[in-house]
This record gives sequence, structure tokens and C-alpha cells, in this order.
Amino acid sequence: MSTTTLKTRNPEDVGYAAWITHRVSALALVLLLFLHLGVQLYPQYGFDAVYGWGIYGALLDVTLGLVLLHGFLGVRATLLELSVADGAKRTVVWLVGLVFLGFFAFRILG
Repeated sequence: MSTTTLKTRNPEDVGYAAWITHRVSALALVLLLFLHLGVQLYPQYGFDAVYGWGIYGALLDVTLGLVLLHGFLGVRATLLELSVADGAKRTVVWLVGLVFLGFFAFRILG
């Protein structure tokens, strides 16, 4: 019987900042989804005050940014777990990050 183990990433090498950011963005997205659904479906229960405060558009931009960040970190985590050459991983992570950043910049500036 062979006792081979899979090579996994070392937390000291990768760090926990991306892991924590991924989890925090998920929690923030749940709260923003609740607020968004409240504004859209239940304005009669006081959610329409968000319009009155003038922050609804900014909250949508923050939501888009968090969705893109969360998606990028998910793709990054998946790529780190794949057994692909490190140079290729780094290139793909940078390309995906730049594409997500481009989407966000297009939404904010355009």
C-alpha cells in the first residue's frame, strides 16, 4: 500500500490575508444582498430610506467591487490548488485580476 500525500500549499508561504479577505467579502456580500433585496422588494418596510440618504448607487458599486474581489480570490484559490507550473499560475492570476479590475473601473468610470 502506497502512502503518498498530495502537495498542498504552505500557509507560511501563501499567507492568510487572501483567505480572510475572501471570507470577509462573503459576509459583506450577504449583508449587501439583504439590503438590496429589501430596497427592491420591501420599500414599504423602511428600506426606501436608502434612496433618501442617496447612498444606493454607491452601495451597488461597493457590491460590484466585492463580487469581483470575491470571484478573483476564488479563482486564485482554485489555481493555487491545481498542479500547474508556478509561472503559469502567476500569469493567470495577474490576467484574471487585471480583467476584474478592468470590469470594476469600467463600471465606476463609465
